[in-house]
This record gives sequence, structure tokens and C-alpha cells, in this order.
Amino acid sequence: MNFRIALLLTTLCVQSFAASPVLHPKAQALPFTHQGPFVTTADGGVLCVDAKNALRSTDEGRTWSSTPVFVEPAKFSISSERALLRTREGAIISAWMNLAERQQPKGWRWGDKDVSWKEFVLPTYTCRSTDDGKTWETPVKLSVPWCGCIHSMIQMRSGRIVLVGQEIIPAWRHATVMWVSDDLGKSWRRGDVLDYGIGAHDHAGSIEGSVVERKDGSLYLLLRTESGFLWEATSRDGLKWDGLKQSQIPSVTCCPQMARLADGRIALLWNNPPRHAPASRTSREELFLAFSADEGATWSKPGVVAGSYGPGARVAYPYLYERQPGELWITTMQGGLRMKVNVAGLNQGELPIYKAPPLPPPRPGGIVMFGDSTTAVRPGAVQKVYAQRVGEALQSIGSSMGVHNAGLGGNTTKNARDRLAKDVLAHQPRVVVIQFGINDAAVNVWKNPPETAPRVPLAGFEANLRGIIAALRKQGAKPILMTTNPLRWTPKLKEMYGKLPYRPDDADGFDQPVLARYNEIVRRLAAELNVPLVDVHAAFSKAKSVDALLLDGMHPNDQGHQLVAELLVPVIREQVR
Repeated sequence: MNFRIALLLTTLCVQSFAASPVLHPKAQALPFTHQGPFVTTADGGVLCVDAKNALRSTDEGRTWSSTPVFVEPAKFSISSERALLRTREGAIISAWMNLAERQQPKGWRWGDKDVSWKEFVLPTYTCRSTDDGKTWETPVKLSVPWCGCIHSMIQMRSGRIVLVGQEIIPAWRHATVMWVSDDLGKSWRRGDVLDYGIGAHDHAGSIEGSVVERKDGSLYLLLRTESGFLWEATSRDGLKWDGLKQSQIPSVTCCPQMARLADGRIALLWNNPPRHAPASRTSREELFLAFSADEGATWSKPGVVAGSYGPGARVAYPYLYERQPGELWITTMQGGLRMKVNVAGLNQGELPIYKAPPLPPPRPGGIVMFGDSTTAVRPGAVQKVYAQRVGEALQSIGSSMGVHNAGLGGNTTKNARDRLAKDVLAHQPRVVVIQFGINDAAVNVWKNPPETAPRVPLAGFEANLRGIIAALRKQGAKPILMTTNPLRWTPKLKEMYGKLPYRPDDADGFDQPVLARYNEIVRRLAAELNVPLVDVHAAFSKAKSVDALLLDGMHPNDQGHQLVAELLVPVIREQVR
């Protein structure tokens, strides 16, 4: 079994055995595993769909009957991310991506220079039923390009149907595409494309939108972004959209879901940054609910309705259905949440704030990851850093060696030498992976007056690394050197560091002017002292997109940490034979 497969299997196992979601104290588990969205049928029953069938229940979800959606089922497979609407006239419309037509280049290769964005195909379809799901009409194809998510469709008071879609665009991200129908879903017109202009990977863009109609007849749209906030836009007709801008609603990188409740308020269900990691932009460990009584101008204090905690845990991609006035059914695509709760009970108790269990002290003879914030655990921002991924990968191939993370944010090699005895040598490691340089090379041009020299001079950086390697070898530990990951500009980093010696107009202008020389020292020392080298910088630079491997222009994201782990494992195994 190669390492990539072993790492994937390990990741799947961790996600599979993650604890079931913890529910709000006043919530109850639903008596089924079907996922929303749901609609209410004419006889008061509940209807939803799965990959091939329409599912109906007339006893509050205790039992279900099934009827096929497709006459030719081999041609269609409904995605888990889907929308469902029952119009006032009684037509049921389902919108989804057709997984049976999914196509992409071998090896994914999103953004590669020799690959066309048009090679990514995941079409958008709708289909209708006029007899409450007993029979269905032939599906209608709306769009061919790759669509990452659909989960919101409404009927305006005018009768117009509005569907929020999305597509890959030539800039190698997704953008929201709006669709409207004036004949109850028989035919569709394409509206505006909403692109906030940031990102170039497969989950980048202004995407995964949810829409509601406000009391004045206008439409209000909220979109997922990577900005740390949901973005918003408004429309009068569902075709033309105005005012795309950042809202005041903090959010991690996941979709929102809005719904109009029977009491007139708008409900918003989404992954706000979790209470135990409020700075996170990626953690989906807590699902929040808030209400607006003024048509989305302001929102109540968010309350947690469910949580799922620990590595790989998430409770996300929610569907909100008001089964009876005040009774909410909440299901999620990620995390398997199936719950119901009365709105009146939401203020009667709350989930305790999550506290991670303390880690046991490292056993002698293990592996220590010694570095700065690119090594350290990043709760909420990164699901698993490379230390965790390496540990899991080694376990999957039968190793009993423990991995201890001794990364500390802000550290230079001078700080590292000061804490070497306590944080590394005291654990009597067999192997120590060393990754420093970003903080050593940093020039604090943001200070007043601006500094002009790196925090640790080149000569001091080299001397510190030599000292660390010598101390490790004296105790019998085997060192491994790693270069840093590349740096890329973000608006925040440009604001802080966009002055000489850095070049803010150059894509490599935050990396090459100073840091490149520090990485060259790491490479030279590895060759001179016969220390194994993992050239992270070179591996990131050869990837299809450096930005796709970075969280914030400076630190690796989950994809970046996975790449580092893939590079590290074979080198570590060679050292412990």
C-alpha cells in the first residue's frame, strides 16, 4: 500500500469513527437517516429525495415509502447537495448536480496550465413532479460546467422560482449563477454571475448561496467565501443582482441556509467560527442558528444547535425545514446530524464550550516535530497539521512510534535553541524534524520606524541550526531538516509587509527577497552535515497552485500539511530502519 492510499484510508477511518453530533439540550434525534431538504405534501406528509428515489413519510419520519425519480436511472444520480421546493400550485421541483455525468481530468489537476477548465463537468439539472412525488417528468439540464453545490430554491410571491446555482469559471474558482423560472420549473432563464474575485482553487469563490424573499418583495442572498464573512447581494427580480459585498456575519468556509419561518422571522443556519476557536475560518465543528426580525438587517446572537468535535469532525452543509410552526428539522450532509428542536426551547440551555482532552506526555524514542507556527497545531483553522498526519500514517503501516508536536508560533532559531533542552531533548527522541526560517527571515517593515534587517541574521540562523543539530546528535537523535513553505501575498500581508525589501507587485515578492537565502542555508547545511532534507519549498513551488496549499499566504492549509506529511513519511521511515 503506498503512502497516499494509507493516508487516505486513515483519514476516512478517523472521520468514520468521529463521535455523533452533540445536540442542543432541548433537541431530539429524528427517527431516520434521510437527509434534507424536505417539503410538506398536500396530505401533510413529508417528502425528500435520495440519489434515485423520492421518499415519503406520513408518520413524522418513522416509516418511509419510495418511488423512483427516473425512467432511465442509469443516466442520473442526484447529488447530496440539492434543493427541493413545493410551489403554492402543488408542483415539486428538485434541483441537483448529476453525478452520473461527472467528468474531470485524471489526477484532478484543477488549475494546471495544460488543462482547460471546460474539462471539469458536473451538470446542473432540475426535475418536476405534479403528483406529490409519485411520478416525475424528464429532467431538464440547466448547465454543463462543474457545479460544486446547490441547496437553495424559493418561490417569490409573484410566482417566479429562483434557484441559486454555481459553476466553475475560467479564473479557476466557482462563481454563483442565478436561475429563474416563470412556468413552475418547466423552463429556466440564466441570471447574473456573482464572482467576488478571490481565489483559484476548487472551493474558492463566492459560492454555495442561500436566498430569501423579503417583505418588500426584494431578494436577499448570502454566499460562502474565504474572507471570514458571508457576502451578500440583493435583487428585485432574481436575474439582476446588485451590491455584492461583505456582510457583517462571520463565517468559516461553508454554506449558509436561510428560511422564512411561520412567525415571520428569517432563520439563518450556518457554521459560525466555533466558540473554542473564534479566530478559525475553516472549522465546521459547531452549527449555529440565528434569527432576523428586520429582514436580514440585523441578527440575533448566534446559538449553537449541534456540535461535533475532534480531528476531522464537522457538522456542516445544513438543511432547515420547519415541520410545524416553531418545530425545526435540521439535517446536515457532513456529520450526519438529524435533529428536531422547538424554537421556544433554544434559550433553555446551551452546549458547553468544547475543551480538547490533554495530550499524554510523549514516550521516549519517538519523533519530535520542532518548528514555528507552520508546524504548530492550529485549532479550528486546520483540521490536521503534518505532525498529526504523519503519526496517523505511521500507525496505519504498523509503526508504534509516537509523534510529538513541539511547534511554537513566532519562534526563530534563537528561540528554538533556548527551548531545545526542555521541549525536545527532555523527551529523548529518536528523530527530530526541524523547520524554521520564516520568522528568522522576517523584516519588520510594519514597525514605526520600519526595520531594515531580518529578525535573525543569516550568520546567526546558520549558527543556530548547527548548534541544534550538534545537540541532537550528541544525545543520539537523528535530525531531519526541512525548508519552509513559500509565501504569497494576501491583502493583510501586503498591508503589513508591502514595503522594501519586499516587492508587493511581484507574486514572489514576499518570498524571494529575503527568505530564499535562508532556505539555501538549510539546503547547504543538509548537504554539508549529511542531514536528510525535505525540500518543502521546492515541492510547494512545483504544485499546480501554491495558493491552494496556503491558509493565509503564510501557513499551510490542510492540503499543504498533507503534502508535507507525504514528503516526510518515507524520509522518517528511512531513518528508523
